[in-house]
Amino acid sequence: MAGPSSAPSSAASQAAASKLAGMRPPTAAPAAPSSAPAQEASGTSQASKGTKGKNVAEDGEGKAKKKLPIKQIGMVVGVLLVGYVVKGRVVKPHYGPLNPVPPGSIYDFPTSVTTNLPDGSLAQIGISLQLTKVGSTKTITKDNSELVGTAVKIIGERTYPVMLSVAGRVQLQAALLKAFQNELGMTEGAQQVSGVYFTSYVIQQQ
Repeated sequence: MAGPSSAPSSAASQAAASKLAGMRPPTAAPAAPSSAPAQEASGTSQASKGTKGKNVAEDGEGKAKKKLPIKQIGMVVGVLLVGYVVKGRVVKPHYGPLNPVPPGSIYDFPTSVTTNLPDGSLAQIGISLQLTKVGSTKTITKDNSELVGTAVKIIGERTYPVMLSVAGRVQLQAALLKAFQNELGMTEGAQQVSGVYFTSYVIQQQ
């Protein structure tokens, strides 16, 4: 039975024995690398990735919040524009003292109004009407015969001296305008005719 002195007691004795025998002394086994730093680095990388993903999500949410008010404003503006257009086409304006009707086109009587005066004189007058924006040329054309008849009646009530005077012409214009407005009526709170013009004015005394 071998005693404790027969076996090498330490690494130093083994190295000495190997040297005497011409052998390379045994080297210590390399220590196993610790996985803690790698795990720590991996954890840090994952944490940074998670933080980066969170920042990206927050940026996307911020951009979405910024775009949302702009989109809502655009929708509101679009609704207002549509309402304005629909109102202009469906709801017509009502004209009055605070909202006077603008002028429209000019309507010329196709022929002069010719009639005899009470004293036997002859009047031949060309008439044009100043229409308003609500005045319809088609309506005036349709009612032209009635308008001519009204003009003949009013002109035929005046005498030669009255027709020749400036005041007489002004009075005749006012009388014709009032008669035409009564005959044509109002549209959208406004008269269809706003003025009467004489394009020709011939009075022949008998």
